[in-house]
Amino acid sequence: MGIPLEKPRVVLETQEIGKEFNGVWVLQNIDFELAAGEIHTLVGENGAGKSTFIKLLSGVHAPSHGRITMEGRPVAFSGVRDSETAGVRTVHQEVNLVPFFNVYQNIFVGAEERTRFAGVGFVNDREMKKKAARVLEQLGVDVPVTTPAYELDASLERIVQIAKVLVHSPKVLILDEPTTSLSEEKRKTLLQIIKGLKTTGMGIIFITHNIEEVMEISDRVTVFRDGAKIGTVERADATPAKIVAMMLGHESFTIYKRGDCSSCLDVDLELKGVWTDTLKDLSLELHRGEILGIAGVVGAGKSEIAKAVFGLDRIRQGHITLFDRKYEPSPETAVSRGIALVPEERQAQGLIPNFSIMKNITLTYLDRFARGGMLDTGREIEAAEKYIDLLSIKTSGYAQPVKYLSGGNQQKVVLSRWLNGDFRVGLFDEPTKGIDVKAKEDIYALVDQLARNGKSILFLSSYLPELLTICDRILVVHGGRIVGEFDPKSENARESIMHAMLGGKVAQ
Repeated sequence: MGIPLEKPRVVLETQEIGKEFNGVWVLQNIDFELAAGEIHTLVGENGAGKSTFIKLLSGVHAPSHGRITMEGRPVAFSGVRDSETAGVRTVHQEVNLVPFFNVYQNIFVGAEERTRFAGVGFVNDREMKKKAARVLEQLGVDVPVTTPAYELDASLERIVQIAKVLVHSPKVLILDEPTTSLSEEKRKTLLQIIKGLKTTGMGIIFITHNIEEVMEISDRVTVFRDGAKIGTVERADATPAKIVAMMLGHESFTIYKRGDCSSCLDVDLELKGVWTDTLKDLSLELHRGEILGIAGVVGAGKSEIAKAVFGLDRIRQGHITLFDRKYEPSPETAVSRGIALVPEERQAQGLIPNFSIMKNITLTYLDRFARGGMLDTGREIEAAEKYIDLLSIKTSGYAQPVKYLSGGNQQKVVLSRWLNGDFRVGLFDEPTKGIDVKAKEDIYALVDQLARNGKSILFLSSYLPELLTICDRILVVHGGRIVGEFDPKSENARESIMHAMLGGKVAQ
């Protein structure tokens, strides 16, 4: 009889953990386990609850229900410092280095080593350089610790971000999309470095949207969907198809369904070989009356397509044609030539929260409400009331500050602004983000009607069910490139599109 294998030591565990905001449970009853020397991958669509879960483990939020244990002992984090003291460190997706600090200074920023001489405290640069060099050697990276951060490439920036937490010898390392924006070669190098960290005995939680990374790096995979844990799969039992099926679940939207676009023939907008800082040789055609879906996970380059067309990101190579004429993008030119942009972050980019509903509706086309060089407030009120009624915006009146509206009604205000100017091409970036199901259905119906009235819609979203609901065609962007085109009505469309979104190979 063989000797039973010793069960790996559990460094972190959650039991029925949940989080509630304003009466809405965004995360419910999550049981999760992380072993020493394990890479446990978290996957799920945007909005599945991964970020909230990580914030609970990092001390950003306190759980509303359930408990967290570290090495068998219950812990309660009242802030990030508590979680870090307990041994949990997070490397966030956004690179956060000080450009003119060198490598060792960035590694220790905010946690500088200090010494005292003659009763006076000094920063101990020698000790910081020594520890920084040691952790970079552990990562297999040969870069002088005195190198300024602005001289580092994207992969070395990521590695320095990881080094910033490794110098504290964490028990739990959380990596949130660490390979975003890296080339294939640099991505593989970083994955090898991360796999090597298992030998230190720390537990690693790895978050990614890339299905190939999931298969390459994971010991176990846990899938989240709609704020719940769907299941945990051992690597030996995991397949791309199984993981994608767990992520997708059942179709959410059944009330609204887009009809056929049989007359979408004329090309209103064409991108040919467009390169920006993010986009790579990107080409597409948007037809009159068409709703063209652009699918992509966070960081894939989806939003950057809208920014390039609207003139917010500089085009380095390639060109754009609009209504059969050459088009040089800038926000002013875009508006004057009939392009509308509904941005992803409506609070920061689409609205002025303290302004009234009326002012938010009329501000893009103020010249239409002027008489003799003065604004005609009566005409502004008339326009605001028209769209409040047309889009069923729930409000106490046109003078109400837009910040007091629900997310769905705020989005309707953004759409009203562009309807007020009678645009011809709509760039709708995550137009239903953070709004309830009924408001989503209203927006789907509105977008469908706009297309039926001859407007051309580029519908950019990371949420696959709505793309399958509303779009005539779906293009998938990954790594700044279009990697596939799909008919949303075709057999196995959901699985094929999700596979492409997650970086899987697309059959030609």
